[in-house]
Amino acid sequence: MNTQTNELNQHINAAYDQIIGAAKQRNLPEVQRHSRKVAELEDLKQQHETIQQRLANLTSGIPAITAATTKAQPQANGKIRELAIEVTDGMIRQNLLTLTPHVKRGKIKIGEELTIEAIPSGERFVTVLLQNGNKLRARGEIAQFYRDARVNSGDYVVLTEISPSRWTLAKATPGKYGFQVFNT
Repeated sequence: MNTQTNELNQHINAAYDQIIGAAKQRNLPEVQRHSRKVAELEDLKQQHETIQQRLANLTSGIPAITAATTKAQPQANGKIRELAIEVTDGMIRQNLLTLTPHVKRGKIKIGEELTIEAIPSGERFVTVLLQNGNKLRARGEIAQFYRDARVNSGDYVVLTEISPSRWTLAKATPGKYGFQVFNT
């Protein structure tokens, strides 16, 4: 491993330690803040690994892969992009799915057209990412997905690109992207 990867791992471990400390104090805003920090650090780590691989390919004489081609190549798990979104009460009330953090990180672009298969219903629909609010246009389909998947405020949903412009939308496993709160 190189020094940048080690440094990223140290930052990730430190952020997890901060999450544990905040959780022990039952400080939910701090837990959420540090969780977002971990997600961004993990994204940076993956981007760094991609850059290292591309650099290795260039220096070893393997033909260069363009950035556009790299984005469209599935990872080992068959996913191209995976976008986790924490759903708020307002998003449910207004039938919205907003992707602002992912737009800001450059993971998805305004105007991008998505063909989405909602899980568990299997309903398919085509939508586009709007500039106004960084939200998907298909509000009726999003409302139906929220009902079918029983999405509540604070749950995470995951948009997973399985091939260029083809996505699945599913409720995330509890605890995978945030922290599941148990009533005691």
